[in-house]
Amino acid sequence: MDYKIEKAVVYDGPEDTYGPCGCGMDMAILPVLLPKIWFEDEFPARASDHEFCRGLDCRRIVGMSCNNIFEHEMGGVTYLANFSCCRDCADRAIVEQYAVRSEKGYPMVLR
Repeated sequence: MDYKIEKAVVYDGPEDTYGPCGCGMDMAILPVLLPKIWFEDEFPARASDHEFCRGLDCRRIVGMSCNNIFEHEMGGVTYLANFSCCRDCADRAIVEQYAVRSEKGYPMVLR
C-alpha cells in the first residue's frame, strides 16, 4: 500500500497578525492549511520539532464556537483551516519539504 505524505499549504496573504507563532520568536502572519491526516495519524516529526503551526491562532478561539477549525477539500485532500505561522517558519517548512507555497490566494470561503 502506498502511503502518501501530504504537505501543508502556506499562503502569502492575507497577511495579518493571527497570534504568536509556535516557534515563539515572532508573530504568526501567514495563513496555513494543514492536512487533516496530520491530526488523525501523526504530525510529521520535522514539523513537530519546529512547532510548526502550534501557536495560538486567534481565529480558532473567536466567534460563535470555541473551536473554529474548518475542513476544506482541495485536490482530493482534506485540510484544516485557521492555522498560521511566521515568515521564517514558513520558509523553513518549505525548505524541509513538509509544506509548499500556494500559487493561488487563500480560499475566500475560509475568510
